Amino acid sequence: GPVLRLALPLTRDLSSDDLSALQRRLCAAVWPASSALSADSQCPWRLWAQTSAGVNVEVWNDPGANDNFGSWGPANTSDVPSASWTLEVGVLMKSNSEAALARAALTAEVNCADFAAAFPLARMARVTTQGDVGTRGRQYVAHVDAPGPVQKRGVGSRLGCASHYECGDGLFCSNWALNTWDASRARYAGAGGGCDRCETCFDGATYTLDGYCPEDKCGPRAGSAPKCWSAHSLFANYSCPDRYAINLSVVPGGGPAPPAESTPRTLRARFITPFNRLVGAVIVRQQRLQKPDTSTSLCSLRNDSISRYSATADQSRGLLCLGAAQDASWYGTDPVFAAASRLYDGKLNPADYYGPAEFQSNSSTPFGFFPHSYDGVAQAAKNASLLVAEEADNFLLYLDERVTNVQARRLLNYINDGQFIDGQTQQIDVEFNTFNARVRSFSKIRISFTWKEGGSIVWDYSIFTVPAYLYDGSVQQLRALEIISMILLGLNTISELSDILVAVRKFRIMDYLGSWSNVLDWCHFTIMAAGWYYWFALVRLSGDFSLNAGYQLLVSPADETRARFFLTDPAQERQFLLFSRNLETLGATMRLYSNLTSVCLILFVLRLLKALHFQPRMALVTRTIAVAFSDLVHFAALFGVVFVGYMIAGVLMFGHQYQAFSTMSGAAQFLIIVILNFDTTQFHVQMLHSAPTPELYFIYFWTWIFLALFVLLNIFLAILIEGYTAVKKSGHDARSMTVELGMVLTYEWGMLRSTVRRLMGQADADDFIHDGDLRDALVDYLKGWCALALTSPPSAHRMEPPLTACTLAQGPMASTGSLARPRAPIFLARTGVLASLPGG
Repeated sequence: GPVLRLALPLTRDLSSDDLSALQRRLCAAVWPASSALSADSQCPWRLWAQTSAGVNVEVWNDPGANDNFGSWGPANTSDVPSASWTLEVGVLMKSNSEAALARAALTAEVNCADFAAAFPLARMARVTTQGDVGTRGRQYVAHVDAPGPVQKRGVGSRLGCASHYECGDGLFCSNWALNTWDASRARYAGAGGGCDRCETCFDGATYTLDGYCPEDKCGPRAGSAPKCWSAHSLFANYSCPDRYAINLSVVPGGGPAPPAESTPRTLRARFITPFNRLVGAVIVRQQRLQKPDTSTSLCSLRNDSISRYSATADQSRGLLCLGAAQDASWYGTDPVFAAASRLYDGKLNPADYYGPAEFQSNSSTPFGFFPHSYDGVAQAAKNASLLVAEEADNFLLYLDERVTNVQARRLLNYINDGQFIDGQTQQIDVEFNTFNARVRSFSKIRISFTWKEGGSIVWDYSIFTVPAYLYDGSVQQLRALEIISMILLGLNTISELSDILVAVRKFRIMDYLGSWSNVLDWCHFTIMAAGWYYWFALVRLSGDFSLNAGYQLLVSPADETRARFFLTDPAQERQFLLFSRNLETLGATMRLYSNLTSVCLILFVLRLLKALHFQPRMALVTRTIAVAFSDLVHFAALFGVVFVGYMIAGVLMFGHQYQAFSTMSGAAQFLIIVILNFDTTQFHVQMLHSAPTPELYFIYFWTWIFLALFVLLNIFLAILIEGYTAVKKSGHDARSMTVELGMVLTYEWGMLRSTVRRLMGQADADDFIHDGDLRDALVDYLKGWCALALTSPPSAHRMEPPLTACTLAQGPMASTGSLARPRAPIFLARTGVLASLPGG
């Protein structure tokens, strides 16, 4: 049968009399006088005791990291410091249940105060994890060695137990384990005793079959809980502050130390791509269209069979007709309170999160989405000081920087289950702003999805960047260059104004205005001035631009909100929207300035070509266009007739299915790209299926290729080549650019030398020229003048060259005598002849 064992530490050895007295007392505890068996009849053969030198007892070990309940283990000198002997007691029992009762009685007996006084029992240093000696009074525990005839029961076993020792280690026999709840009688009923974990043995009288929690199996703490707990008493003086004072100057084991600075708390950095950090939040913006009054007609259809057919369908499932005005009425549902949603939480009360007016009519489900003009915190229309007028009727959702990965998935489920996108959706924008510290620039990215009436959803995107600092480098040098550029622009403008004044004095203002070169100059000056205006506007906007350290848009912390996920802080929302709009204004100004600068550079190139028009070999482009201009105008008219005809035919033939031909502008772009690229893999299959028949597609495509590519394009090239040939032939004997540059430098050097000699009072023989040399110089100049007149239209010059001058240049010129004259260049420059000649 089971054996009851007890080991007690002693301070000395027991005499034979003491040992006999101890046996009689233990027998009286196991078999009291009230029991059917007397101690005298049982003790001689069922109880034995002996002493041995040394300590050989067990104590209860506190739970460790890998032991959630604790266990018995050998004692050491720190547990029983005064012990030097061990008393071992063994009791043979008839059954496990009898052994369990005897264990409880024997454990209670050896822990009595008079037992320790009557025998040299050593004092134990610790009892349980609850405190020191004397806290609970039970220092020593008797153990039962009951192997049992059957396998030990577990927690999941449906077999009952008669004692604790039919259960496995760490288990006890509970009279609640196999019970089930009887709702009709409001109590537990069933088979009763079954094995359960020792942690659930709170009170032996209530939870065990024999009234005692087995301390040898469950430890000294088993059964020590009170029978009834009062929640009011537990929480009477309870407080749970969210902040605690921490003295950082006290270092454990090291004494006082200087306080350490704590790391400042910062928002979580979110990166869209490497090095591009999200600023504020991701914005999801929706624009919705209103429902028109369809009581009399549906989609403006006639009162016929088509209208009656459409009226029989559910408009919310696809046959919904929308008006042109934007809709700002509340819609959708909060999926946390929708039973079919993945976010449904039946334990929450919607009235704790929404006001009475925020519920759908005749329903207990609140609306899920509200426009920017509504203040969800105040549950009223938003104050004008917190409203961004451009966003008033838009529905804005934010995923700010605090949102975790798990919470972001919940927010997306909210958008999906709450029916954020429905039949009234017109456009959705996903927008976010980023900052790159490496290149010191901001970026705005917007992805737009637009619902078309034909049923398609067209998407588009826009990206622009703005430098954080416009003057990134040496500011003084950059501003000096700006001042120089503006001075040069002013000088150019003054020079052109002086030309206008000269034209007015000579009554040639119409000739001035009709010159394409003058128009080009003024266009360039105007665009440069506009570029400077927008640059200074950009500098002003950049100086006023700022952003906060962080934008906490969502009211509830990202990991704690349980409903109404997208409730926003109106003040934080307005600050973030103003930052986003300021960044967009800055970017729009930057794009406009960049476009104006690009146009300025193109006009610079055109003005350079105009300035080089005087030199025959450098004026090939302008003179070729001038010679071929008339033919090019007629070619453009011919090409326009063919092009417009094929463009209209393509829209009618392919526009119903092929997107490139759905509009006239798209068809025009496609026809030009086909000529330049001719990549049939990009359009062949789509156009073949869009055409009424394959034959029509092949006729359309190949006739266009033949006319546009092989005929018209070659005619265009032939016109340009013919003009180039004529210009090249007329200027074959013209001086090169290097020769003319040398002549100019020689002339300037001569002018400088002559000026110096005159200042020194010395005459220079080179300042005079013979009449014959002057005649030759004038004839050479007139030849160049006539060659220019033959290759350029008269409107390109300030005045038409007289025919007599060209005739004179072809024949001999009579000498005017031998009177000495200044050299031709000096004379012509001083008398104004060069200024009055074309191109001079």
